[in-house]
Formats: sequence, structure tokens, C-alpha cells
Amino acid sequence: MACEECLGLFVISIISFIIGFYLANKYMSEKNQFTLYMVFFFILAGIGWLIWFVSTELVLNIYNFMVGYLLLIGLVPQLILLLFILTFFEVSYLIRVIILVASIALSVIHVIFPEFRLLTILSTIIITANIVLFIINWKRNEDIKSLGFALGLLVVLVGEALISLSDLIHGVFLIIAAVIWLITYSGLLDKFQTQ
Repeated sequence: MACEECLGLFVISIISFIIGFYLANKYMSEKNQFTLYMVFFFILAGIGWLIWFVSTELVLNIYNFMVGYLLLIGLVPQLILLLFILTFFEVSYLIRVIILVASIALSVIHVIFPEFRLLTILSTIIITANIVLFIINWKRNEDIKSLGFALGLLVVLVGEALISLSDLIHGVFLIIAAVIWLITYSGLLDKFQTQ
């Protein structure tokens, strides 16, 4: 059977790497902490999607064996997003550590008892909070990149919600998110905004 979401996984992983390395270069000149968070998010998310792609029947055909590991690998970029929020709101380091440890513990429990869907709930909360935060930042500072990133996250979230209906739909949503992020970080939206 053909891998219906493979193209989406491959495209979004490659584009995530491109954006991650672009932002890493930008961070080297600006030394902005929030840019560094975005670097880690895109590169780690790219690694996660690439591992998912490699585990499918199109490549190694070990998805069923890898599914538990993929859940934990997918958690890592989401923890970066969680750190982003906690840093943005200047939460104390102790509270950050407690929240991160609790998130990891919930994820491990999810792997052992998937019927509780704890990781799904945690992921939805983290991604939704980031979408809201980036939209607020866009409204306050007219930062078009914040809007683009939020829209990409929203598309990824919707795609994940629809994965039970169709792998193909999930793959299409991943491609749409990748295109949104590529346009966002290519500078095209900035040019459009200044016109």
C-alpha cells in the first residue's frame, strides 16, 4: 500500500530544516533568545518528521515498532514551544523545570497507557497556547512572521486531528503548513506588508 502521508512528511521536514538553518544564521548576528527557540523548534521538528518519514512503509517499514518513540520524539519540539511561552511570560526557572518535568512525565504515562490520551491533550494545549500567543504578538507588533507561524501551527494541529480520517489528508495539511512557513520566512510577506 502506498504511503499516503509520506510526501507531506518529507516536504515539511526539509522545509523545517531550511527554516531552522536560516534562523540559526539570523541568530548568530542578532543573538535573540526567542529566535534561538525557533531554531530549535524547526530543526527538532524537522528531525521528528524525517524520522517518521523514514519509519514508513516507503522506506524502512518500521512504523508500528517506532510509534511509541515517535510520540516522544514529537514531544521535544513541543517542549521548545512550551519553553517559549514560559520564557515570554518570564516564569521563574523553578516553575519552568517543574512544568517541563510534569509534561515529560505525562508523556511517559501516555506511552504506557495510551487510552488516557494525555499526550494528545498536552500537545493540543501547548500548540493552541502558542497559536494564541503568536497571533497576539502579530496584532500588537504588526509582526507578519508571527501570524505566518501561528497559521502554520494551526494547519499542523488540524492535520493531526484529521489523521484518524485519512493519512492523505494529514499529508496534505503538512504540505500546506510547510508552504505557509516557507512563504513566511522567505520574506515575501514582509514585502507585501510594506507595500
